[in-house]
Amino acid sequence: MASLHRFPFAVVACSIVFFTVGGRAVRAQDSLPAATKLPFNAVLVLTPEFCATTFKQGSAWTTGRETFQVGKTACSELPTALKDAFTSVTVASAVPASSDAPLVLIPKFVNGHASTSALAFSNREMDVFLEWTVKDASGKTIWLQTVQGTSKHHEGNVFTHSHDVTLLARDSVKDVAAQSAAKMEAAPELRRRP
Repeated sequence: MASLHRFPFAVVACSIVFFTVGGRAVRAQDSLPAATKLPFNAVLVLTPEFCATTFKQGSAWTTGRETFQVGKTACSELPTALKDAFTSVTVASAVPASSDAPLVLIPKFVNGHASTSALAFSNREMDVFLEWTVKDASGKTIWLQTVQGTSKHHEGNVFTHSHDVTLLARDSVKDVAAQSAAKMEAAPELRRRP
């Protein structure tokens, strides 16, 4: 039997678990950053017009006309994503005349575009751009930022194309919702609110 002093190095089997926090890879044994939730009650304004937002592209004569329904998905995803960023989020269908909440969050889609592909299994990407206007209780704009969301899916064939267009739009909106929450959490203008 070999003695341990002849083998100065011991090999120990272990596994290191990685996960992401705020888009950054963190090892399980590393200390986690303190919670970054903003300590405010916020009013999220989701107007009927915003929830009905669509982007259309293509031509009925050449490439085919596509409609990306981004507003409907945003109105279901944004409240959930922002609840992770604020103490509480209340949804309103119009900008309140006066607010007991220190922050009023007003989103607006400013652009959306998907790449095209000729092959069914080729990937295509979609980008959506959401402009945020954040006002304090007095109505003064304190933060104005445009956030980008991106997704990637297959082009799809004649039978799956419509479903793939829906997935492309849905995932780009989910990404813009998550990116919006992260940017708000990190914004110094929002962090130093009274």
